Amino acid sequence: MVACPNCGTEVAAAVKSWPVSFKKQTTHETVPLFYIGIFECPKCKSKFRSKVEPKAKTTETINVKDAVEKIKVIREGLMQTLKTLREKMRTFEADRADLMSEIETLKKDAESRVDALEDEVNQLREEVRSLRELLGSAERSA
Repeated sequence: MVACPNCGTEVAAAVKSWPVSFKKQTTHETVPLFYIGIFECPKCKSKFRSKVEPKAKTTETINVKDAVEKIKVIREGLMQTLKTLREKMRTFEADRADLMSEIETLKKDAESRVDALEDEVNQLREEVRSLRELLGSAERSA
């Protein structure tokens, strides 16, 4: 049993462990080995490393209850993520619909302004033409 450095909870088994030695092993000499393990605290979910006994590597068993609990926690997290993503999608779809509606309104306003400007330009052209005719006839009579 190893104590979690964050909360002090006792952690029974390493998630993973491996042998480590201080120096390179030659062919005829035996080098003392020790094992390092990665542990995950069931309470605060922090991961940490610690030295483990060599027998822990060979007799390490998977606790089915712990595996089922981990799967449940992962599943709950995924379901929460899925729920959050669906809510965001609904929000974005509603925003998109609002923006499309606003774009249509702006297009209609722009088209009406264009029509008004076209009418005004045509009136000004007509006025210019009539003034030219008036000035042209005045110059001819003078």
